[in-house]
Amino acid sequence: MADVPPGFRPINPVDGVTQAFAPLYRRDEGNHISLGFHVGPQHCNPRGHCHGGTWATLADLEMGMNACTMTGRGGPTVTMTLDYLGAAVVGQWVEGKARLLRQTPKMAFMDCTFTADGELALRANGIFRLKWAPNPDVITG
Repeated sequence: MADVPPGFRPINPVDGVTQAFAPLYRRDEGNHISLGFHVGPQHCNPRGHCHGGTWATLADLEMGMNACTMTGRGGPTVTMTLDYLGAAVVGQWVEGKARLLRQTPKMAFMDCTFTADGELALRANGIFRLKWAPNPDVITG
């Protein structure tokens, strides 16, 4: 498998979901966290492409982690939409980037994109309820 890009470090799986998708990586960039992974068989549908459920789960992680990092509070996903724009196959490096679009006292409005070997593959939008202080054990490196 190809090398992990500079600055990314492994995420210690803390639950069954992150364990199922391991290995996952993160790169901290100020108040932003980028998720990354090499597509493996555990991420794929029977046709050998990254599964829509994998994309949805990792977009939820990317936006949720960043909502917490960027606002100082975290909480559950209220809604999420996905646009599947491309494919990713075994061996490709996938990387996510999230943005905080707007914040209210109780909600964070987020979006994110994922690329596969630099080509846009997914765009997602989500709204997250801001309820709890950050928990550093949820996604750790």
